[in-house]
Parts: sequence; C-alpha cells; structure tokens
Amino acid sequence: MKLYAFHCGGDKVDLALFDPFHPDVGTKIDIPFFFYLVAHPAGNVLFDGGCHKGLITDPCGRLGDIPDAYSLNLKEGDDVVSQIARISMNPEHIGHVALSHLHYDHSGAIEFFPSATFYVQRTELRFAYWPASYQATMYARPDFEHPVQWRECSGWTDVFGDGTIVLFPTPGHTPGHQSMLVKLEHRNIILVGDAAYLPRNIELGVLPAIVWSPDAMVDSWQLIEQVRRDHDAELIFTHDPDWARKTRVAPDMWYE
Repeated sequence: MKLYAFHCGGDKVDLALFDPFHPDVGTKIDIPFFFYLVAHPAGNVLFDGGCHKGLITDPCGRLGDIPDAYSLNLKEGDDVVSQIARISMNPEHIGHVALSHLHYDHSGAIEFFPSATFYVQRTELRFAYWPASYQATMYARPDFEHPVQWRECSGWTDVFGDGTIVLFPTPGHTPGHQSMLVKLEHRNIILVGDAAYLPRNIELGVLPAIVWSPDAMVDSWQLIEQVRRDHDAELIFTHDPDWARKTRVAPDMWYE
C-alpha cells in the first residue's frame, strides 16, 4: 500500500479562519488544498478531490462572490484528473472515492469518476442539499448533483473489510464530516480533513471560524486523539499552512 498526497492549489485567508481570537488576526496566510490517493491491493481509494477544474478558469461563474473573499490560487493542472495522471492513473483506475465532506474545495472530483463508489456520511449529503444559511456558500450543487453510486454511511466504515482503510465520523466542521484511518506497512496515518485545520486546534482547544457545532467538533477532536493513540498514528491536516515542511507531496514522494 502507498498513500499519495496531492497538492491541488489553495487560497489566501485571514488568520481568523483558523483562530478568531489569535493576536495576529488580520494577517493573511496562504493555505493549501490537498486530496489523497491510497493504492490498495483491492483497489484505489481517493480521499477528497480538491476543487472542480471550472474554478481554474471561471471561479466566480461557478461560485459567485466566494472566490473574491477567499482569493483562490488555482492553476492549470491542479485538477484531480491531471494530478493523478502524474502517477500514471486515470479515473478508470479509481473504484472508491471517500469524501470528508462536500464543501467546494473537497468535492470537485465527483463528476470525473462516474463508475466509482462514493462514500459520504448520510447526514453530510442531506446537509449539502439543504445547508444552513451560515454554510450555504460553501456548497456548490454542481459539484455533487451527479448520478453516481453513493454509499451513504452512518458511522464507521471499513472500506475493504481488512482494517487498512477505515472512515469514521468526525462532525463539527459540518454535520457529516468524516476522517480516514490508513494503516500502511510502516506507519499509520489519520487524514483529518477539516475536522481541524491545525494541530493547535486540537492541542489547545482552539475553535476555528467555520463551525457547524462547537460541541461536536470538540468531541471529534477527542475521538481523533483516541484513534491516534490506539493506532500510534500521525495526523495529516488538509489545510495545514506548514505543509511544505511536513508533507511528502506526490508524485515524487509518498507514504508507505
């Protein structure tokens, strides 16, 4: 098994997004977008898919005013199909796509994998279609309104039944957010997704700005810590600004 981390663009946001009470609020920081691919003997699994490629050429046409607020930084080749081609894969090679949640910077790959099974928490799919007003701008129906095969999860899901790729619910950022435990030969990894943006969110109990439920988020942090201890796992955060120092970025590097 190998796990590939693909850097697929990013945006520039105020530090307040990660910590509304940080003393340096007002500072703009660059944060990455990532998706991940696990090469497993039983089939390849994507975890998230970054932004839809339409955001590269016409971001406001797809998302309205949101790109102006977040200063998207996307370029040709950041889309999921172009990225996985760098490890000699195409959509036909991907049978499983697990989605941490359905915000636009995670769910842009769906239409490009029509034969895959998509794993999403049932509560997330429902919320994406009818989101609360304070999160409505984060969901783009054209991303997920496709006739694909949904596997609506309601709890823990062992993708291949062997304990190597396990999805578990980590609500808080959204009602149906989920993270993924990946057990490789030489290390175990938790793909945190947006259950937390930074290690300090969990370590110091610092709530970020985009939250569906603070209580659920704190409970999810406790669960992530429990899973980390139980499996001696390392945590990978999708939007960690320190990614260049920490992350083994595909295609040149990977985890195994």
